[in-house]
Amino acid sequence: MTRSIASGRFRLSLPAREAIWLFTPEGERSWVPGWSPTYPAGRPSETPGTVFTTTADGSKTIWVVHAIDTDRYTAEYARVTPGCHAGTVRISCADTSAGRCVVSVTYDLTLLPGGDPKAFDAYRDASFEGMMSRWSEAIRSSL
Repeated sequence: MTRSIASGRFRLSLPAREAIWLFTPEGERSWVPGWSPTYPAGRPSETPGTVFTTTADGSKTIWVVHAIDTDRYTAEYARVTPGCHAGTVRISCADTSAGRCVVSVTYDLTLLPGGDPKAFDAYRDASFEGMMSRWSEAIRSSL
């Protein structure tokens, strides 16, 4: 398999206008263990084209903000983990009832030449559902 598209959802006890901030480069610091984005241009920004990098499990990932729309409660990023995979991440938050929302997450990744297909294991059905559960729990614990 050279391409993986994974989508998942979870609910939060927050309105969408507050929840979307949790999926910005700086907002993820509050709930993702070890999340520490660095900005080659020097300062955090949510402006399209902003580049930041993260490191997890010894791998560096380069991210580019495509769009963060706090009025539509969406965030879109391009991401490249050199030697592994590249693609996009899209997050959207939608209000369901007073003070609650559903968060939808889609990863669309392509294996890069020389990349290990096992890199997609985290994005397969059961594993991705588990990731969404862990995200939901981590956010709840951080609030």
